[in-house]
Amino acid sequence: MALRKEPATPFLQVAGISKSFPGVRALHNVSLDLAAGEVHALTGENGSGKSTLSKIIGGVHQADAGTILLDGAPVAIPNPAAALRLGIVSISQELTLATSLSVAENIYLGRLPRTRFGAVDWRKLRRDARAVLDDLHVHVDERATVSTLSIELRQEVEIARALSTDARLLILDEATSSLSEAATARLLEVVEEQRRRGVAVLMISHRMPELYRSASRATVLRDGEPVATVPLPETPEPELVRLMVGRDLEDYYGSREAVAGEVALEVRDLTSTDGRLGRTSFTVRRGRVLGVAGLVGSGKTELGLALGGVLASRGDVLVGGTRVSVANPRAALAGGIGFVPDDRKGQCILPGRSVAENFALAWMDDLSAYGVRRVREERRRVEASMDRYGVVAAHSGVRISTLSGGNQQKVILGRLFARGCDVYVLCEPTRGVDVGAKSAIYRLIQELASQGAAFVIISSELPELLGLADEIMVYHHGEVHGHFDVAGLDEETVASVAVSGRVPSLAA
Repeated sequence: MALRKEPATPFLQVAGISKSFPGVRALHNVSLDLAAGEVHALTGENGSGKSTLSKIIGGVHQADAGTILLDGAPVAIPNPAAALRLGIVSISQELTLATSLSVAENIYLGRLPRTRFGAVDWRKLRRDARAVLDDLHVHVDERATVSTLSIELRQEVEIARALSTDARLLILDEATSSLSEAATARLLEVVEEQRRRGVAVLMISHRMPELYRSASRATVLRDGEPVATVPLPETPEPELVRLMVGRDLEDYYGSREAVAGEVALEVRDLTSTDGRLGRTSFTVRRGRVLGVAGLVGSGKTELGLALGGVLASRGDVLVGGTRVSVANPRAALAGGIGFVPDDRKGQCILPGRSVAENFALAWMDDLSAYGVRRVREERRRVEASMDRYGVVAAHSGVRISTLSGGNQQKVILGRLFARGCDVYVLCEPTRGVDVGAKSAIYRLIQELASQGAAFVIISSELPELLGLADEIMVYHHGEVHGHFDVAGLDEETVASVAVSGRVPSLAA
């Protein structure tokens, strides 16, 4: 094995950073350094302080104590604009796009090219945006309004905006959480290109293969405190996970008796009225998990939206042999289909309300009568659910927007699981969730499936589908191009069908 070069003189040094929010100590005495041309991973469970630290470096938050140095000199970063002037560019899983503007306008927001008369140079804007998108192989019209794009394409536009700048430090905070396997691979190639150009990269990701592919070191945080900085890929993955969660994670995906019951969900010739979802038919039996794979725009996300009553559709959907309406989310839920979309921030939570209020949406109908809420019973159920689903918060009264992404997801899933649906349709159920929380969510899915629930899990993470599902359906250009039993199936086969639409002969 070739000797690994020692990092050069640090470009970024973070020394003794501490930060508290009301009722929560987010960071305590955290230090790390990052050289130009180095990819440094920042890891830990949800709530460990990773995003807080990245936001302090990016000017979103101000530290209570500690110092940030660039090229050895202390700097003040009072806001994101100041960070950008210093060459610090952040890409987060929490999208910050102006949805009413075009793709091109978002890429160059705040930096719009001007003519010599001071007007916006629209021709140059579109030309420059097209060049950035082409470099990233993002197939979207630069004139399209962002609000019309899927969550995956919005994330790619966010990445394009960041990479259109002259960055010296690139912070990736779960930047691949909304991306397909192919788009993730493209981004990691861009990261390697930036590293070779001398850009320092701080990478936050719960996807272990990404860290081991790109990073040379990893700093581990736990409960807001630094645990260790270790070399990659020399440190084995189980050891890195143990440092993150403080224990060994055995049987990561959980297990259940693979006994199929009667048909729980039958879909006949389901299509979306806008043409994005081609004619789809399949069945899922009780106790079974159907995984759905595909690239961005393949139709997999549209399947979830149609079953959840969010996307207008035609065709028949039967639950337990009875035809149900999916004309809207309320009708789908009444018919026994519980749906979680992939846009957690925009579609799943009430960000200005408390954890308790977000949880209590599950029991709204039976916890109130004639406008009067049964507050004591609501509190009891909320506290029991927070304990059951492992939601970490100072108390149930804090705003859900102050929780980490993983804890928000636990509230969303727990709220739905509490309803006891016949069928659960989950889009990207572990997006932006740490390894410990992922394992806990997988075990909940296995438990509910073993009790007779049926699952349709739509995911961009192929290991997740292969670890959880009994069978996998693959979309390509709006149509199903492969339906496989998981036994003996590998990632390469699924990826090949997703990209080409052709089933390899060995898997046919």
